[in-house]
Amino acid sequence: MPREVRYVADLRRWVMTHGALALNFSHKINPDLPSLTATNLFREVEHTGIASPNTVTSYLKEIHARGYITLLPKADQRVRAYAMTEFSEKMFYLYLQISLQGLDLIDGAGRADIASTDQRILTHMHPIFARRMLNDPVYYAPPSSIAPMLNTTIGISVLNEMTRAQKETPSYADRIYIDLGSASAMAKHYGVSRGNVARLLSKVQNAGHYGLDDRGTWVSGQLLRDHYVLQALKMAHSASAFIEAQKLSAEDASKMQLPVFT
Repeated sequence: MPREVRYVADLRRWVMTHGALALNFSHKINPDLPSLTATNLFREVEHTGIASPNTVTSYLKEIHARGYITLLPKADQRVRAYAMTEFSEKMFYLYLQISLQGLDLIDGAGRADIASTDQRILTHMHPIFARRMLNDPVYYAPPSSIAPMLNTTIGISVLNEMTRAQKETPSYADRIYIDLGSASAMAKHYGVSRGNVARLLSKVQNAGHYGLDDRGTWVSGQLLRDHYVLQALKMAHSASAFIEAQKLSAEDASKMQLPVFT
Protein backbone atom coordinates (compact mmCIF):
# COMPACT_ATOMS: atom_id res chain seq x y z
CA MET A 1 0.00 0.00 0.00
CA PRO A 2 2.64 2.58 -1.04
CA ARG A 3 0.25 5.52 -1.31
CA GLU A 4 -1.33 4.92 2.11
CA VAL A 5 1.95 4.11 3.86
CA ARG A 6 3.27 7.47 2.69
CA TYR A 7 1.22 9.11 5.45
CA VAL A 8 3.15 7.36 8.23
CA ALA A 9 6.46 6.82 6.44
CA ASP A 10 8.29 9.84 7.84
CA LEU A 11 8.27 11.18 11.37
CA ARG A 12 6.37 14.42 10.74
CA ARG A 13 3.55 12.66 8.90
CA TRP A 14 3.54 9.89 11.50
CA VAL A 15 3.07 12.46 14.26
CA MET A 16 0.29 14.31 12.44
CA THR A 17 -1.49 11.13 11.34
CA HIS A 18 -1.55 9.58 14.78
CA GLY A 19 -2.52 12.89 16.35
CA ALA A 20 -5.43 13.07 13.90
CA LEU A 21 -6.45 9.50 14.63
CA ALA A 22 -6.29 10.10 18.39
CA LEU A 23 -8.72 13.00 18.01
CA ASN A 24 -10.92 10.98 15.66
CA PHE A 25 -11.26 7.92 17.89
CA SER A 26 -11.57 9.94 21.11
CA HIS A 27 -14.42 11.96 19.56
CA LYS A 28 -15.99 8.76 18.27
CA ILE A 29 -16.00 7.30 21.80
CA ASN A 30 -17.17 10.54 23.43
CA PRO A 31 -18.69 13.21 21.12
CA ASP A 32 -18.14 15.81 23.87
CA LEU A 33 -14.37 15.54 23.32
CA PRO A 34 -12.66 17.75 20.69
CA SER A 35 -13.13 16.72 17.07
CA LEU A 36 -10.48 16.62 14.38
CA THR A 37 -9.83 20.20 13.31
CA ALA A 38 -6.63 21.97 12.32
CA THR A 39 -6.57 23.87 15.63
CA ASN A 40 -7.11 20.76 17.73
CA LEU A 41 -4.56 18.75 15.77
CA PHE A 42 -1.93 21.44 16.20
CA ARG A 43 -2.58 21.38 19.95
CA GLU A 44 -1.96 17.62 19.90
CA VAL A 45 1.43 17.90 18.19
CA GLU A 46 2.65 21.40 19.07
CA HIS A 47 4.97 20.18 21.84
CA THR A 48 6.96 18.06 19.35
CA GLY A 49 8.06 21.12 17.37
CA ILE A 50 7.65 19.07 14.21
CA ALA A 51 4.79 20.90 12.51
CA SER A 52 3.52 24.48 12.28
CA PRO A 53 -0.17 25.48 12.16
CA ASN A 54 0.17 25.98 8.39
CA THR A 55 1.74 22.54 7.98
CA VAL A 56 -1.13 20.94 9.91
CA THR A 57 -3.75 22.79 7.84
CA SER A 58 -2.07 21.77 4.57
CA TYR A 59 -1.81 18.18 5.74
CA LEU A 60 -5.54 17.97 6.53
CA LYS A 61 -6.41 19.49 3.16
CA GLU A 62 -4.18 16.93 1.46
CA ILE A 63 -5.62 13.84 3.15
CA HIS A 64 -9.14 15.24 2.65
CA ALA A 65 -8.47 15.55 -1.07
CA ARG A 66 -7.14 11.96 -1.03
CA GLY A 67 -10.35 10.72 0.58
CA TYR A 68 -8.88 9.63 3.91
CA ILE A 69 -11.00 12.04 5.95
CA THR A 70 -14.43 13.54 5.40
CA LEU A 71 -15.99 16.81 6.55
CA LEU A 72 -18.36 16.71 9.51
CA PRO A 73 -21.48 18.90 9.47
CA LYS A 74 -20.97 21.73 11.96
CA ALA A 75 -23.18 24.55 13.12
CA ASP A 76 -20.26 26.94 12.70
CA GLN A 77 -19.30 26.72 9.04
CA ARG A 78 -16.08 28.62 9.69
CA VAL A 79 -14.65 25.59 11.51
CA ARG A 80 -13.73 22.65 9.31
CA ALA A 81 -14.13 19.50 11.42
CA TYR A 82 -13.27 16.08 10.01
CA ALA A 83 -13.72 12.39 10.66
CA MET A 84 -11.62 9.53 9.36
CA THR A 85 -13.26 7.50 6.61
CA GLU A 86 -14.12 3.86 7.22
CA PHE A 87 -11.13 2.83 5.09
CA SER A 88 -8.72 4.93 7.16
CA GLU A 89 -10.04 3.54 10.43
CA LYS A 90 -9.76 -0.04 9.16
CA MET A 91 -6.20 0.61 8.01
CA PHE A 92 -5.19 1.65 11.51
CA TYR A 93 -7.11 -1.13 13.19
CA LEU A 94 -4.87 -3.38 11.08
CA TYR A 95 -1.81 -1.40 12.19
CA LEU A 96 -2.71 -2.03 15.84
CA GLN A 97 -3.51 -5.69 15.20
CA ILE A 98 -0.05 -6.20 13.71
CA SER A 99 1.53 -4.64 16.80
CA LEU A 100 -0.50 -6.96 19.03
CA GLN A 101 0.51 -9.97 16.95
CA GLY A 102 4.14 -8.95 17.43
CA LEU A 103 3.67 -8.80 21.20
CA ASP A 104 1.95 -12.19 21.14
CA LEU A 105 5.00 -13.70 19.43
CA ILE A 106 6.99 -12.65 22.50
CA ASP A 107 4.74 -13.95 25.27
CA GLY A 108 1.80 -15.78 23.68
CA ALA A 109 -0.75 -13.69 25.58
CA GLY A 110 -3.34 -13.79 22.74
CA ARG A 111 -3.99 -10.05 22.58
CA ALA A 112 -4.65 -10.06 18.83
CA ASP A 113 -7.33 -12.75 19.15
CA ILE A 114 -9.00 -10.87 21.99
CA ALA A 115 -9.02 -7.62 20.00
CA SER A 116 -10.35 -9.35 16.88
CA THR A 117 -13.46 -10.39 18.81
CA ASP A 118 -14.09 -6.91 20.22
CA GLN A 119 -13.27 -3.96 17.95
CA ARG A 120 -14.09 -1.58 20.79
CA ILE A 121 -10.72 -2.49 22.28
CA LEU A 122 -8.90 -1.14 19.21
CA THR A 123 -11.10 1.97 19.16
CA HIS A 124 -10.12 2.71 22.76
CA MET A 125 -6.55 1.61 22.23
CA HIS A 126 -5.49 3.98 19.49
CA PRO A 127 -5.83 7.31 21.34
CA ILE A 128 -4.02 5.84 24.36
CA PHE A 129 -1.22 4.38 22.24
CA ALA A 130 -0.84 7.45 20.02
CA ARG A 131 -0.68 9.93 22.88
CA ARG A 132 1.88 7.85 24.74
CA MET A 133 4.04 7.77 21.62
CA LEU A 134 3.49 11.46 20.91
CA ASN A 135 4.52 12.36 24.45
CA ASP A 136 7.64 10.21 24.42
CA PRO A 137 10.58 12.49 23.47
CA VAL A 138 12.72 9.50 22.51
CA TYR A 139 10.21 8.86 19.74
CA TYR A 140 9.41 12.31 18.40
CA ALA A 141 13.03 13.51 18.77
CA PRO A 142 14.99 10.40 17.68
CA PRO A 143 18.77 10.07 18.09
CA SER A 144 21.05 11.41 15.37
CA SER A 145 22.02 7.95 14.13
CA ILE A 146 18.54 7.26 12.73
CA ALA A 147 16.96 10.73 12.53
CA PRO A 148 17.91 11.29 8.84
CA MET A 149 16.04 8.14 7.86
CA LEU A 150 13.00 8.79 10.02
CA ASN A 151 12.65 12.27 8.55
CA THR A 152 12.29 11.09 4.94
CA THR A 153 9.53 9.08 3.29
CA ILE A 154 11.85 6.36 1.96
CA GLY A 155 14.16 6.38 4.98
CA ILE A 156 12.24 4.07 7.30
CA SER A 157 12.07 1.45 4.55
CA VAL A 158 15.85 1.64 4.07
CA LEU A 159 16.32 1.44 7.84
CA ASN A 160 14.19 -1.70 7.94
CA GLU A 161 16.28 -3.17 5.12
CA MET A 162 19.44 -2.46 7.10
CA THR A 163 18.22 -3.98 10.35
CA ARG A 164 16.90 -7.21 8.86
CA ALA A 165 19.93 -7.82 6.64
CA GLN A 166 22.46 -8.53 9.39
CA LYS A 167 25.11 -11.13 8.73
CA GLU A 168 26.12 -11.07 12.40
CA THR A 169 24.25 -10.96 15.68
CA PRO A 170 26.39 -8.94 18.16
CA SER A 171 24.84 -5.45 18.03
CA TYR A 172 27.32 -4.24 20.68
CA ALA A 173 30.07 -4.12 18.03
CA ASP A 174 31.10 -0.82 16.42
CA ARG A 175 30.30 -2.16 12.97
CA ILE A 176 27.71 -4.76 11.99
CA TYR A 177 28.04 -6.24 8.52
CA ILE A 178 24.88 -6.54 6.50
CA ASP A 179 23.71 -7.95 3.19
CA LEU A 180 22.06 -4.80 1.85
CA GLY A 181 20.69 -4.54 -1.67
CA SER A 182 21.88 -1.85 -4.05
CA ALA A 183 20.39 1.64 -4.15
CA SER A 184 18.90 0.76 -7.54
CA ALA A 185 17.27 -2.43 -6.23
CA MET A 186 15.77 -0.65 -3.21
CA ALA A 187 14.56 2.23 -5.38
CA LYS A 188 12.80 -0.20 -7.72
CA HIS A 189 11.25 -2.14 -4.83
CA TYR A 190 9.86 0.95 -3.10
CA GLY A 191 8.91 2.89 -6.22
CA VAL A 192 11.26 5.85 -5.76
CA SER A 193 14.20 7.22 -7.69
CA ARG A 194 17.67 5.78 -7.26
CA GLY A 195 18.91 9.30 -6.52
CA ASN A 196 16.66 9.56 -3.45
CA VAL A 197 18.04 6.33 -1.98
CA ALA A 198 21.64 7.20 -2.90
CA ARG A 199 21.41 10.65 -1.28
CA LEU A 200 19.97 9.16 1.88
CA LEU A 201 22.71 6.52 2.11
CA SER A 202 25.33 9.19 1.52
CA LYS A 203 23.94 11.26 4.41
CA VAL A 204 24.05 8.27 6.76
CA GLN A 205 27.54 7.40 5.55
CA ASN A 206 28.80 10.93 6.17
CA ALA A 207 27.49 10.69 9.73
CA GLY A 208 29.56 7.54 10.25
CA HIS A 209 26.71 5.06 10.55
CA TYR A 210 27.00 3.25 7.21
CA GLY A 211 29.83 2.35 4.88
CA LEU A 212 31.80 -0.13 2.79
CA ASP A 213 35.18 -1.72 3.53
CA ASP A 214 37.09 -4.82 2.47
CA ARG A 215 34.65 -7.03 4.45
CA GLY A 216 31.56 -5.59 2.82
CA THR A 217 28.68 -3.27 3.73
CA TRP A 218 28.25 -2.28 7.38
CA VAL A 219 26.07 -0.17 9.65
CA SER A 220 27.07 1.12 13.06
CA GLY A 221 26.13 -0.77 16.19
CA GLN A 222 24.77 2.53 17.49
CA LEU A 223 22.31 2.77 14.60
CA LEU A 224 21.00 -0.71 15.31
CA ARG A 225 20.74 -0.16 19.06
CA ASP A 226 18.88 3.12 18.58
CA HIS A 227 16.49 1.49 16.14
CA TYR A 228 15.83 -1.40 18.55
CA VAL A 229 15.08 1.04 21.38
CA LEU A 230 12.57 2.83 19.16
CA GLN A 231 10.85 -0.43 18.27
CA ALA A 232 10.86 -1.52 21.91
CA LEU A 233 9.14 1.74 22.89
CA LYS A 234 6.43 1.13 20.31
CA MET A 235 5.86 -2.40 21.62
CA ALA A 236 5.85 -1.24 25.26
CA HIS A 237 3.33 1.53 24.56
CA SER A 238 1.20 -0.92 22.56
CA ALA A 239 1.18 -3.40 25.44
CA SER A 240 0.18 -0.88 28.10
CA ALA A 241 -2.39 0.76 25.81
CA PHE A 242 -3.99 -2.62 25.16
CA ILE A 243 -4.37 -3.32 28.89
CA GLU A 244 -6.04 0.04 29.48
CA ALA A 245 -8.24 -0.27 26.37
CA GLN A 246 -9.41 -3.72 27.41
CA LYS A 247 -10.56 -2.31 30.76
CA LEU A 248 -12.38 0.59 29.07
CA SER A 249 -14.07 -1.78 26.63
CA ALA A 250 -15.21 -3.98 29.52
CA GLU A 251 -16.65 -0.90 31.24
CA ASP A 252 -18.52 0.00 28.03
CA ALA A 253 -19.89 -3.50 27.77
CA SER A 254 -21.03 -3.43 31.38
CA LYS A 255 -22.86 -0.15 30.87
CA MET A 256 -24.50 -1.39 27.68
CA GLN A 257 -24.97 -4.96 28.95
CA LEU A 258 -22.95 -6.27 26.05
CA PRO A 259 -20.91 -9.52 26.14
CA VAL A 260 -17.30 -9.16 27.29
CA PHE A 261 -14.63 -11.31 25.64
CA THR A 262 -11.69 -12.40 27.79
